[in-house]
Amino acid sequence: MSDDLSELLARLQSMTPEERVRLLALTTGDAVAGDKVGADKGVGDKVIEPQGTVNVGDDGRINGVAVGVNLGTIVYGRAPEEDERRRLVWYLDRLAAKLYRLPLRGLDEKLDQGSGVSLPQVYVMLATGSFVEVARGQTKDLRRYYQNGTLDEPLKPEYDPNLALPTQAIVRVETLNVVRRESRNLPLALSRSTLVTEAVQQHARLILLGEPGGGKSTFLRHLAWALARRGLDQPSGDTTLFGWEDQRRMLPIIVPLRALAGRLAAEGVRDTTVYAALRDEIQSYNIARVDDMLNAALHRGAVLLLFDGLDEVPLDAIPGVSADRRTTVRAVKAFTQTHRRAAALITCRVRAFDEPLRDELDWPVETIAPFTLGQIRHFIPAWYNELAQCGQIQPAQAERMRQLLLDLIIARPKLRAMADNPLLLTMMALVLYNKGELPRDRPQLYERILELLLGQWDKLRDGQSLAESIGVPDWGSERMRPLLDQLSFQAHAGATSADGRGRLARRDVRDALEHFLIQAGMRDDQAAAASVRCLDYFNHRSGLLVPDGAQDSYTFAHLTLQEHCAGRYIVSGPDAVELVLRYRADDRWREPILLGLGVVQQTNPALLDRVLTDLIDPDEAGPPKSVERRQRDLIFAAEIGVDRDWGYLRTQRVNVDRLQRDLKRGLVELLADRNQPLPVAERVRAGFLLGDLGDPRVPVTSDEWRRELAKTQAGDMTGYFCQVDAGAYTIGSADNDPDAEDNEQPQHTVTFDAPFWIARLPIANAQWRAWVQQGGGKQSPYAADTDLNRPNQPVVGIQWHGCNDFCAWLSAQLGVTVRMPTEQEWEAAARGGDARRYPWGDAWQDDCAATAEDRETRGARYTVPVGCYPAGATPCGALDMVGNIWEWTASVWQSYPGAAKPFTEDQYRILRGGSWGDTRKRVRCGARVRDDPGNVNNNLGFRVVVAPRSH
Repeated sequence: MSDDLSELLARLQSMTPEERVRLLALTTGDAVAGDKVGADKGVGDKVIEPQGTVNVGDDGRINGVAVGVNLGTIVYGRAPEEDERRRLVWYLDRLAAKLYRLPLRGLDEKLDQGSGVSLPQVYVMLATGSFVEVARGQTKDLRRYYQNGTLDEPLKPEYDPNLALPTQAIVRVETLNVVRRESRNLPLALSRSTLVTEAVQQHARLILLGEPGGGKSTFLRHLAWALARRGLDQPSGDTTLFGWEDQRRMLPIIVPLRALAGRLAAEGVRDTTVYAALRDEIQSYNIARVDDMLNAALHRGAVLLLFDGLDEVPLDAIPGVSADRRTTVRAVKAFTQTHRRAAALITCRVRAFDEPLRDELDWPVETIAPFTLGQIRHFIPAWYNELAQCGQIQPAQAERMRQLLLDLIIARPKLRAMADNPLLLTMMALVLYNKGELPRDRPQLYERILELLLGQWDKLRDGQSLAESIGVPDWGSERMRPLLDQLSFQAHAGATSADGRGRLARRDVRDALEHFLIQAGMRDDQAAAASVRCLDYFNHRSGLLVPDGAQDSYTFAHLTLQEHCAGRYIVSGPDAVELVLRYRADDRWREPILLGLGVVQQTNPALLDRVLTDLIDPDEAGPPKSVERRQRDLIFAAEIGVDRDWGYLRTQRVNVDRLQRDLKRGLVELLADRNQPLPVAERVRAGFLLGDLGDPRVPVTSDEWRRELAKTQAGDMTGYFCQVDAGAYTIGSADNDPDAEDNEQPQHTVTFDAPFWIARLPIANAQWRAWVQQGGGKQSPYAADTDLNRPNQPVVGIQWHGCNDFCAWLSAQLGVTVRMPTEQEWEAAARGGDARRYPWGDAWQDDCAATAEDRETRGARYTVPVGCYPAGATPCGALDMVGNIWEWTASVWQSYPGAAKPFTEDQYRILRGGSWGDTRKRVRCGARVRDDPGNVNNNLGFRVVVAPRSH
C-alpha cells in the first residue's frame, strides 16, 4: 500500500461522514454539495433532485460518484473498503427499486403494468394514538392558532385536522392542572399526534399496531425505501421523513414474520435461525458475501429490523410448516436481546396482539391512528395526480375525480368512516376510477373490486377471454365465483405464505378446477384439458390468482381479497352457521366472517339472525360454552350488529329488539363478573358496545331514575345506588403510608347518624346530555371528542358549579335531595368499615382500576366506559371510585381536625379518586387534591348521592 493511500485512509477514519464523502468525491473528480452527491444537477441556485429510482453502475456509483460511503462508515465504524461499499450499494439500490412501486397486482391490472404507481408520490404520513405537545400558555398566548385570534373560533386551516397533515394538525386542547389560576384565563396545552416515524426513532424496540388495511406494511415499505435512498446518498423531497433526523442513516431489512415462523418450524428456535432469515433476505437481492455487512450492522446498531405481520403467524403451530405466534415472538425477542444495539419494529393487527404477547415482549406499543380528513384531503389529489403522471387519465379528469371522491366522502358518513382506513380509501379511488360510482358499505366495496378483477377475465387477451380459453365461451366471470370462494377458503385455512396469504399447490388448483368443470357438465377429458388451459391463463394474464413459479403454487394477489372471498364461502353453503361458530375463536377469521355476513345480508338476512342468536343465547344447540367463550361471543355479536347496522337489520325483519335485549343483558353480566375472565381491553370493548346499545346500568330518563330510586327505597341494593350504612368510618391516610401527603393527615374518624346512598357509577355522558337537551346545562367542551364522548363514558370537562346545577335539576325531577357527596361521604363509601388503602383492600392489585398502570393495555386513550373493573368494587358495591376520573365533592379545601398546620381555602373544592392518567400513588382512598371550581379538564367528573343535607 502506498504512503499516499495509507494517509488517505487514516484521514478518512478521523473524519465525519460528510467530510468523508466530500473527500472521496474530490479524489474521483466529482463535485459534492453538502451531503448531496454531484448527480444532482444545479440550474442556477435551484437543485434538481433525482426522482424515483436511480441508475447504479456495476461499480456501485451514481453518475460516477461513489455513494454509500456515509452509511458504510456507520455500518463498519470506518471507511468501507471498495468491495464492502459496492455490496452495500447494490443491496440498497435493489431494495429501493423493489419498494418504489405501490403493489397493486390483484387490485388493478392496468395500474400494475409498466412503471406502476409510485409509492413515494402517493404516500401520506401516518400518525399514532399518542401526542406531542406543541404549545402551552394562557388562552391569550395561544390566539395565533385560532381564526380571528379567539379560542371560540375554529383553528386556523394550517392547524385544523380536517385540513392539515399530522405534523401541524392540533388534535387535543387540554386545560392544565395548576395550583392557582384565574378561571377566565386558563392555562392550556395544544398537542398534535405523534408521527409513526417519530415513534420508531424514539424507541429502539417498538410494536406498531393497526387495523386491517391501516397502513402498517405500507409504512414499513416507505420507511425502508426512504432509508435505502438515504443510504445511497440520494436525499430528495420524496425521502423526507418527518420526525426522523435528516442525517440518521440505517440499514433497513424487512422480514415477513410468517416466513420467519416457517423457518423456525423447520430449523428450530435459535438465534441462528433469525440471523439466517435476515441474511437470506439480503441475499435474495443477489448480493454475495453479506455476513460481514450484517454482522457489522448488528454489532454497531446501524440496522433497522422490520418484522412485518405478526397477526399472519398462526396462533397454533403447524408441525413442519409454521411455528406459533408466541414462539415466533420469543425468537425475535431473544435475537434482539443478543443484538441489543439493533433497532427492531414489529407490526401486528390490533386484535391479534393480546395481553400474553404484550407481556412476552414488554416493548413499547403504538397504534396507528385512523386517517383524519386532513390526511384524506392530501391522499386523494396525490393519487389522481399520479394516475395522470402515469398517463392513465388526463389532468382534467384527475381534478374531476379528486373533487368527486372528496365530496362523496364528506357528504356520506359511512364513506367517511371507511375512508379513515388507507386501504379502503385506495380501493374507493380505484373503484371510482374504474366504475364512476362508490358503494357505501365495506363488503360491497370489496365486491366492486372483485367485479373489476373478474371483469379482466371477460376481456379479450390475445384474442381470447378466460371463458373462451377454457372452452366455455358462453360463461361470464361470475360463473367462476364459487370456485374462487372455495380456493380462497382453502388458502386462508392453510395460510403458509409470508404475509398470511395461503399458498395453493398447482396440483390442488388444477384438481379443483377439473372437479368444478365436471360439475358444470364437462366430460372428464374435457375438464382435464380445460383446467390446464385455465392455469396457463392465470400464469400469463390474471392478476387475481398469482403464480409462484419457484414453489409451483399460487397465492391470491392481496390478503384482503382472500379474506373477502373466504368469507363468501363460509356464508354461502347450508352449513354457514356451523362454519361461523367453528372459526369465530381465531382472530384470523374475524374479518372474513364479517365480510361474508356483509355480502349475504341483502339476500339472506335470516342467516344473520341465526348467527347472532347462536352467539348471544347460551342455551342454543351445541356444546356448553365456557364463561370466557360466552363473553367473547357476546362481544362478537355486538360487533357484527354494529358492522351490519342494527337499523338496517331491523328493516330486513331481523328480530333486532330480541337480540339487543338479550345482548344487553349478557354484556351487563359480563361487566359485573368480578372474576374478570376477560382481559381489560375486551371488557372495555364490551363497555363501549353496551353504551352504543343503550347501557341499562345508567339511568337517563326521569322514569329510569325513578325506577332506580324505588329499588333503593325498597331495600334492593342491586341497582344504581349503593347503601353506605350509618356508623363510624376512618378518614385520612395512616402515618406510615409512604405516599401520603400532609393534607391527608391526621387520620381520624367520622360518624354518620343515618345511612346514605351513593351512585354505583360516575355520571355518564348520556345522563349529562339528557339534562343539556332539556335546556338545563351546558354541553361538555369534550362533547365532540370521540375519545371522551361515548354514551357510557364518564362525563368530563364539568365545572363544580355545573355539577351542583345538575344535582338540583335531578332533585326536582325525583322529589328527593340529590347532591354531590362530601369528601367524608366519598371516602366512607370507598373504604367501607375499615381503613383499607384501596377500595378492594390494602395491597395494590392489577386490573382493578383504570389508571396509568394499565394505560397501554386497556384499549382506550383516556377514560373507559363506567364499570369496566368489577374486581375494584368498594365494600358497598360502588365502581370506579378510584381511577378513570377525578370526582368533584361538595367540600371546600381545608385541613383535617388536629392538623399540625391548619388551613382553610374556601375558593377551592376537593376532588377524590385519581384518574386514568394517575399511578397507584394517587388512586388511594385517602388521596385528596384541590381545584378551582371553575376549572374544566378531560379527567374531571363527578357522581351523586341521595342523602340528607350534607353531613
